[in-house]
Amino acid sequence: MDASLREGARGEAAGAMLWGVQLAAVAVAAPSVPPLLQATLSSTASLFLMWLWTRWRPIAVFAQDATLTPGMGLGLLFSARMALLYLAVPHVGAGAAVEFSAGALLLQAALRRGPRAWPAMLAGMLVVLVLAGSLPLSGMALAACAALAWVAQQRLLRDPRLDQCAGEQFVFYQLIGAAVILPVASVVAGENWLVLPDGSAWWALGAQVGCCVLALSLLWIAPRGRPRQAALPVRLSLAACAALLLQSLLGSPAPAVCWGVLVVLIAGAAWLRLALRDPGDRAGG
Repeated sequence: MDASLREGARGEAAGAMLWGVQLAAVAVAAPSVPPLLQATLSSTASLFLMWLWTRWRPIAVFAQDATLTPGMGLGLLFSARMALLYLAVPHVGAGAAVEFSAGALLLQAALRRGPRAWPAMLAGMLVVLVLAGSLPLSGMALAACAALAWVAQQRLLRDPRLDQCAGEQFVFYQLIGAAVILPVASVVAGENWLVLPDGSAWWALGAQVGCCVLALSLLWIAPRGRPRQAALPVRLSLAACAALLLQSLLGSPAPAVCWGVLVVLIAGAAWLRLALRDPGDRAGG
């Protein structure tokens, strides 16, 4: 593996773990800030920071080209999965929410590849069944819907109109969609915006913004057009590991079943990537 590929792989690993940290921060702020309001604040602040970055460079991200229509779909799906995961975390914890989505995506990817992927298929099925039978059904249902949004986003990323889309455009399509849709969703859900976050919640909100900006930069901007190397189930396995570790450090350890499921998930994702992955696949951030 040459230096550029190693650098890209390290960036993908770091970006994936930042996802897990971001969701663990959601659980910290949940007692005083409603989840969809957290998602609104995180996406809007991230959009503002990324806009400042593109103004400083300068980088054009608002070109009226063929990527606009699929880009709008990308923003919608990003908003949906972000909202669903933020809603799931207070019910089941950050690690379990990511693990369930990862298991569902692993199962879907293995089914698409056929009989040769049966070990990954069994791993994904085991993850989904064990978590669904061990944790609150409401949280698992939200995580399952988030996985469906991820699957739809993966399909959209195969649109040939996105082949020439710059990393900065990918980031802006996602964040603009979230900044428009999530506030509306929060209001419709009846969340109280007149909240007073405590000290830990302020830190958690800041961590969410920082993790969102850094993760999107590492997964979309930093590769600079290089084909993304890691399949999404591999990234989500790393995200789940980071979330579980942070939960433990914060004094709210996840159930033991989540650690067992993580081992199965990592093994299945590794099999899928090393043995059966199609080099032409693109993994979304």
